[in-house]
Amino acid sequence: MTEALPKGVVHYATSQFTHDTLPEKLRKDHSTKAGVWGQLAVQSGQLLLRRNNKDDLVLAAGETAVFAPQETHSVNPIGEVAFEVRFHRQESPDAE
Repeated sequence: MTEALPKGVVHYATSQFTHDTLPEKLRKDHSTKAGVWGQLAVQSGQLLLRRNNKDDLVLAAGETAVFAPQETHSVNPIGEVAFEVRFHRQESPDAE
């Protein structure tokens, strides 16, 4: 499964995790700030993504999924996993 980010958003940060380094707070319901989209990208293994009012997703290596600003979600490894979260925000209208 690959989900697209909305047009006009720009990448500004990336965080990398494994099954060993994933903080407990990300395994529980949490959300990004207003205006911040997240894109999960799995490098190896499998990851369970749960989002409110959407079906659970099992992401495998090479797959991505997007969560919207302030969308409540949680992630949990299924065995050994390596993945990153790419953070995006709306590009400033003043940006050249």
